[in-house]
Amino acid sequence: MAGHAKVKGIYGGPVGGKLDIPVTRELLEKLGECLVQAFIKEAKKDFAKRGWSGKAGVGSKAIWHSFSYKIRGKSTVEVMSTFPDIDVLVGEDIPPRDMTWLTQEGKDADPTKYELTDKERLSGAKKGNKLRRNPKTGQTRKFAKGYVPRRPLIIPLKSKGGQVVFRTAPLQFQDAWVHPGIARFTFAQRAVRTGKAGCIQIIKEEALKALVREFSG
Repeated sequence: MAGHAKVKGIYGGPVGGKLDIPVTRELLEKLGECLVQAFIKEAKKDFAKRGWSGKAGVGSKAIWHSFSYKIRGKSTVEVMSTFPDIDVLVGEDIPPRDMTWLTQEGKDADPTKYELTDKERLSGAKKGNKLRRNPKTGQTRKFAKGYVPRRPLIIPLKSKGGQVVFRTAPLQFQDAWVHPGIARFTFAQRAVRTGKAGCIQIIKEEALKALVREFSG
């Protein structure tokens, strides 16, 4: 999923009203940062339990670097994520499926979706360049002078013994590896619970400040 996807929204208005404190932008920013930190912490736990790096693909950032918050209107804080298909990851079980994106054909069809490797950067390859060999025909392409093709897609895999091995991805969609499917991640639900606890503490502190101001006025 491109761009930012909403993961969770909280509303400062009702809480502020009950405690009779002003719902300022500063307060909403504190609540947003509190929630983001809760999502980072719980996401790290979930991915560590599964032995996963937290990355969506080779060269991408880990999911805990994808979270941010957005203030909408006067009293709403939304936790956002740039992680691909975050809504599916936290919303439902993912059934077994062909991993067509982990193929040479997939990289050749839309190379901009695949981050440049260190070797590609050093060689001067552009992100949108094609592979030297056409995955569909197996033929070597002829490029204009100065055109640096992308390198074949190499995937790091962890063996049962815990060793990391690097394998060349299959050529075509029809030969794609089959993903066994994964159970829904529950870090979002836990993050909301722990985040709310932290938010309550922040709101209590703001209420105390408001009370001090009232008696000092």
